[in-house]
Amino acid sequence: MALLHLLNAMSRTSETEVYVATVDHGLRRESRQEAECVAARAAELGLQHDILTWHSPAESGNLQGEARAARYRLLAQWAKARGLQAVAVGHTADDQAETLVMRLRRASGVTGLSGMSVRHLRDGIELLRPLLRVHRKDLRSYLTDRNIPWIDDPSNNDTRFERVRVREALTALEPLGLTIDALTAVADNMRMADAALDHAMRVAAAQLGQVRLGAVVLDRAGFHDLQDEIARRLLVAAITYVSGADYPPRRAPLLDACHALREGRGLTLQGCQLVVKSNRIWVCREYEAVRETCIEPVSEQRSDVVWDNAWKMSVPPNIPHDTKLRALGDDGLRLMEDWRRHAVPREVLKPLPAVWQGGELIAVPPLEQSSVWSTAAMRLSETWATRSLSH
Repeated sequence: MALLHLLNAMSRTSETEVYVATVDHGLRRESRQEAECVAARAAELGLQHDILTWHSPAESGNLQGEARAARYRLLAQWAKARGLQAVAVGHTADDQAETLVMRLRRASGVTGLSGMSVRHLRDGIELLRPLLRVHRKDLRSYLTDRNIPWIDDPSNNDTRFERVRVREALTALEPLGLTIDALTAVADNMRMADAALDHAMRVAAAQLGQVRLGAVVLDRAGFHDLQDEIARRLLVAAITYVSGADYPPRRAPLLDACHALREGRGLTLQGCQLVVKSNRIWVCREYEAVRETCIEPVSEQRSDVVWDNAWKMSVPPNIPHDTKLRALGDDGLRLMEDWRRHAVPREVLKPLPAVWQGGELIAVPPLEQSSVWSTAAMRLSETWATRSLSH
């Protein structure tokens, strides 16, 4: 509610247009009524308001996590539909401190302990947290002084939730100097350290890495000589680029992977195959991740075909009805007697999209462009080490 009024006041003295949305997760009986109260308040201010409804899955092992992801996804979709450039959310300094403690309990690294960012690109929309340095109590005072009513979410007092327990613990720790301001300062310090480490990783990426056929190729000797944290971050960048994942693998498996690669051992991780060949390390899509993917009949596709959210292929006219698109696989390699001339490991070739008619291999568009079957990578090769993860 405070964010609503603050942004409305800002819009009156600038050319900024403000639209309002409330996500109704449907997890409490009162949630719809609360969303309608926000809608009524927005209408009083002359602002357009939309209620975005999420239907939770019947079963979930992490309902809070899924609800959070759904909230951001719905807000991004709403913003794009309205042609908005950014979405502002109401996280406060208290939320930042609580997040830091929760991540500390999970033994997070530098990135995790840097907390939430003031600006961040998520789901294609810039996410803003303009109140991240403001205390929750100060926002309540702002509303009280102006006789603006608000609704407290009763789940904020439910100790079944980790954040509520952390909030209560922080109150008890304040006499020791573990205040909201002290913890947010730690997050700021960690964010600066995180930026420095990321810069070092990107320098290493420019020196040691390149993209080929959708795979990231690293110089093996150079990777071996990197500091552990830089090597880990480089591997995160490669894996998330190849897999398209929004979140990196856990820290422990990543460090294990770095150790294995330095010893010359390959492995699979988060839908990627990590291959050591001669003086190179290849991070490519794992064949098993796309083995069951099949687009058929391709002839009925009325636009470009998207494969694994990584390749976009144009469908030529008048192709046979039994034409389908699936991974090249071992059977495709057996039909390509000259596949070794491409000088890439078979693990890199197997997950590539291939055009089939019955049991006949017609084309592997990423390997050989033609006027009939053309393809383009959906992820820019020059940005493989700069992809922003959800945070």
